[in-house]
Amino acid sequence: MDTEGSLERMQTDYVDIYYLHRMSGVPVEKVAEAMGKLMDDGLIRGWGLSQVDVDVIDRAQNVTPLAAIQNICSMVERDSEAKIIPYCMENNIGFVPFSSIASGLLSGKITPQTQFERNDDVRNWVPQLSKKNIEGNQPIVEMLKNFADNKNATPAQISLAWMLHKYPNVVPIPGSKNKERIIENLDSANVELTDEEFSDLERSLKGLKVYGHRGLGGF
Repeated sequence: MDTEGSLERMQTDYVDIYYLHRMSGVPVEKVAEAMGKLMDDGLIRGWGLSQVDVDVIDRAQNVTPLAAIQNICSMVERDSEAKIIPYCMENNIGFVPFSSIASGLLSGKITPQTQFERNDDVRNWVPQLSKKNIEGNQPIVEMLKNFADNKNATPAQISLAWMLHKYPNVVPIPGSKNKERIIENLDSANVELTDEEFSDLERSLKGLKVYGHRGLGGF
């Protein structure tokens, strides 16, 4: 790891958190040991892993405690809820969900007629965003739209507010290249769900089938 070179290019003396975004075949214990040395040297203040399961997290945690886990998680990608988020809560590890609006599906702005024209647009390979699966997932989108209308919010804001309400250690990172969408997502912090509203959302989600699944190995 050329950490010192990275710090020089960023014109800083340290980074707050250093992520290993993909396992490369090197035992995670070795990675954790190296991260611990970087922390001892004051070059990083914490470290994290991405797209990993509980076994890998635990092996790393036992060598050098983790600051964060960055996994895919949303209303339609909930694998991390079973064991990973509870483990993080028990061990004071932050959980950072990426694709927290399901690559735009939960914004309500993607329809079965939507075409992603650029070949390098990752949404061309997201399972939930094939034409067939967009059609199948419309009941989820419509439920969110109706709920959002009653809260004077947007579907994306409701999906993020749901996540913020559910877990105290979660900091979602929805992606966007659009300034208006970025502001919209930030404003989700101002959307407060009551316990009753949250329970209504949970019940609705349990009754709706999700079409398409990326899982922990998703891109």
